[in-house]
Amino acid sequence: MAWPNAVRLAVSHSSSPVLWALGELQSSLGKRKIALDADAPFEIALEAAPAELAISDRPESYALFETEGGIGIWGADERGLVYALTELADRVSHAVPGEALFGQFPIAETPTAAVRSIARLFCSEEEDKIWFYDRNQWSAYLDMLASNRINRFSLTLGMGYNYPGHNLWITDVYFYFAYPYLLDMPGYGVEVEGLSRAERQHNLETLQFVARETARRGMEFQLALWTQRYDFDDVPRARQAVMGVTADNLAPYCRDAVAALLTEVPEITGITFRVHVEGGISEGDYHFWEEVFAGVAAAGRPVEIDMHGKGLDYEMLDVARRSGMPFAASPKYMSEHLGLPYHQSAIRNREYPKNPERSDRERISAGSRSFLRYSYGDLLQKDKDYKVIFRIWPGTQRVLLWGDPELAAGYGRSSMFAGADGVELCEPLSFKGRMGTGIPGGRLNYQRQDLLPRYDWEKYRYQYRVWGRLLYNPEAPRDSWMRELRSECGDAADLCERALGLASRVLPLVSIAHAPSASNNHYWPEIYTNISLIPGNNGRAYAFDMEGEARFGNVATFDFELFSSPREYAESLLAGRLDHRYSPLDVADWLEEIAAGVEHALIDIKARRAAGRVSVQRLVIDAGIAAGIARFFAERFRAAIYAEIWLATHVTSVIDTALDYVRRSVTAWEGVAAISREVYDNDITYGPQSWMRGSWHTRLDEIRAEILDIEASRGAVKNYTGAGQGNTTPMTPAVEAALAAIASRRPVAGRRLATKASERVNAGQPFEVRVEGRFDAPPMLHYRHVNQAERWTTLPMMPSDGAFVGVIPADYTESRFHLQYFVTASVDEAAVISPGLAGNLANEPYDTALQA
Repeated sequence: MAWPNAVRLAVSHSSSPVLWALGELQSSLGKRKIALDADAPFEIALEAAPAELAISDRPESYALFETEGGIGIWGADERGLVYALTELADRVSHAVPGEALFGQFPIAETPTAAVRSIARLFCSEEEDKIWFYDRNQWSAYLDMLASNRINRFSLTLGMGYNYPGHNLWITDVYFYFAYPYLLDMPGYGVEVEGLSRAERQHNLETLQFVARETARRGMEFQLALWTQRYDFDDVPRARQAVMGVTADNLAPYCRDAVAALLTEVPEITGITFRVHVEGGISEGDYHFWEEVFAGVAAAGRPVEIDMHGKGLDYEMLDVARRSGMPFAASPKYMSEHLGLPYHQSAIRNREYPKNPERSDRERISAGSRSFLRYSYGDLLQKDKDYKVIFRIWPGTQRVLLWGDPELAAGYGRSSMFAGADGVELCEPLSFKGRMGTGIPGGRLNYQRQDLLPRYDWEKYRYQYRVWGRLLYNPEAPRDSWMRELRSECGDAADLCERALGLASRVLPLVSIAHAPSASNNHYWPEIYTNISLIPGNNGRAYAFDMEGEARFGNVATFDFELFSSPREYAESLLAGRLDHRYSPLDVADWLEEIAAGVEHALIDIKARRAAGRVSVQRLVIDAGIAAGIARFFAERFRAAIYAEIWLATHVTSVIDTALDYVRRSVTAWEGVAAISREVYDNDITYGPQSWMRGSWHTRLDEIRAEILDIEASRGAVKNYTGAGQGNTTPMTPAVEAALAAIASRRPVAGRRLATKASERVNAGQPFEVRVEGRFDAPPMLHYRHVNQAERWTTLPMMPSDGAFVGVIPADYTESRFHLQYFVTASVDEAAVISPGLAGNLANEPYDTALQA
């Protein structure tokens, strides 16, 4: 198809974001040698959208369509016009000669997630100053974010440490308490020892530049100030000293510094605060926050106060409300990790309130409202007057490429769960060099210099594209992400999409099914620190955050309502019970299937002409590592079942089977290490502890050592029990039945039964769920308010007119919370969850009925 030689742009608009987007389109056309000519017959013009497109007028919507003279563009608002123009620019940039320059028409898109935020963390002076001061980097980075429909950028300072009282850990404090690194506040005498006025001014000017450039592209600029104090006079290893802060002047200093920042940087649209003890302020010290929020209000313009969810209570919400500013709560999406897109149906037992009478500095986050530590808690109430923005922490995957359009679309749908307002992603490489472990030039982790991109984020460009565009519109056309893959990966693009898409499911699935710690600075499944199948041999990274003995099979899941641990599943097998939850064997099967799909795609990629391209090599390496991790965990989940049966019964033949699976898991990790050894650094640093640094190949020895540990423990148990022939414990009927159940097991099926229920619940009225079909026993209805502080209720459904009916009573629906529910059943002796997880793992496995 012939491309026009010249184009006439009939788009007249005075706003900076639209002018920036026009510049992007002009630049793309110029690179294609297409002239801009006011007399050209081919026109790109602002037009009223054709009625047949049925376009939504929701903010940020846009449309592109053919007109008599060329192409018409329409936007519901300024940002909608930006997206229309940048969509055209992106199509031109990636157009293939011989095909249509501007792609296919018409297209009309409207957003799902209202807030689509990316957070970039500064937590290492050695590694982060490089990108912080690089204005060319910022321009390219912000262009990329805005073009991919990210509508908020959060520059995040002071997030590098958890507890300010852990003084010996505190070393690199640059921007930890951010104000004196940016401002001189006359009358307070607060300053950073050794920080020159020139450097402080340079920091402020850089912040002003980033904020200005973010706004120029039509994005909100969020400044996250996570820490309001630490023990300034008792940090013996800190590289710099903050002087002049006292108990008396802290609150007014922070108040006035916030007000000054908002004056100096007028583009700031919101500030994120960590309002629990880890930000340095005792929980319940509402006076401090009244002072600080008064500083926000002093700006004289709407500035959103965003409060991190942990430690948040109703009084704290009211403090923000009384400030007169718009306000938001930002709970963690799933602990400090990236799980599957749905919101976990249940938090861990450890997070349910156990000590509401605590009176120490953590009395809220670890006491009366501990249920808000790692999820949305009770924030999603009907008629709330604040935003809820989920934050996805960077505990699961920091180094490897990620890019699954189906999971990203699932996040787009679930980010608005029960009236929420969107999501913020802590981007790849977040926390790199944390807690003083930065290595000059070490941010990108590669030994192989040929794999280094120009800027750190460029390795992950496809992730930003998939994430931003599918948060914006989960039903986005495939071409919107494939056009970049085709440019980067040539004739291997389709295979690369499949390999990376499948590989990107591995660690989210592992994270939800295996949760030794909620903390991102203890649990890092990507570069996993092994926890043994038997007690006493490992677990130092996790013991503080586990209930009971530290061993693999005893590790909880992040959703015990839908996933069972190896110990729980083994107990069900030995008791002869059918468990409705997804078992570790179901997870193992998923992981093995994913690994096989990745490996087949990688084999085919090697035969493609584009296989030698750097972008393809990076993808092949990372997807290959992910596939090996999938096989490692699949075999460990299987081994753990047999190890748990052995620990409960000491039947020797069972541990022999467990050992076979352990050896297979070691083989899988050896494959991972073989890939990483010549590619990635030996010491990839995300913290000073051994479990937060290292690499895949440096973990190999401890993973291999488990074989010897289990063999030794097996012999010790044999000698201790002295039972049976040759010091073995003989088979028992219970174990025999359990092994037979494993052999004949059918996977737990997630499928939509013939269920009928209203999409709305009327407060004070019974809510009926009806399911049709043939079942081995009456199905069970599981229900709960959308409130993580509560437990689920289960009731048997009763036969009624050829179906089964469960009725949630009227006094339960008399609530300010929405309702969620699912059905479990036994069909032909197999457990079914309805709706359960679909094959792509991207949906919500429960139904939600909103309060009318």
